[in-house]
Amino acid sequence: MDFERLWDKILCVAESQPFNVVTTPQNNRKPRWYKVCKKEGYLYVDNTVDKTPSVKLRQARKITKKDFLNIAVFYENWKNGEPYLRQEVRNHSMNSTYIFGLISHFSNL
Repeated sequence: MDFERLWDKILCVAESQPFNVVTTPQNNRKPRWYKVCKKEGYLYVDNTVDKTPSVKLRQARKITKKDFLNIAVFYENWKNGEPYLRQEVRNHSMNSTYIFGLISHFSNL
């Protein structure tokens, strides 16, 4: 998957209007919704009022291109259920849940 191109596609969609994405847990957790928007060339994820249940963030989180690309390389292994990968990915970014949700959402379009 071309993650640079995917990043550009997500930015383009977010620029036109905010949209909602659902998390894609690999365990028994319930998926939660979050809002995605673009500001100043970055993606921001935040709580949504349009869908339930929503994530519960104290403030919006910024996702940089570097952050996205660093986590995206783990996506296929994560999707295939590689054990203990989640903790390793969290060591790279606190936004991995949202990045994996975005990749999952846009790879299904």
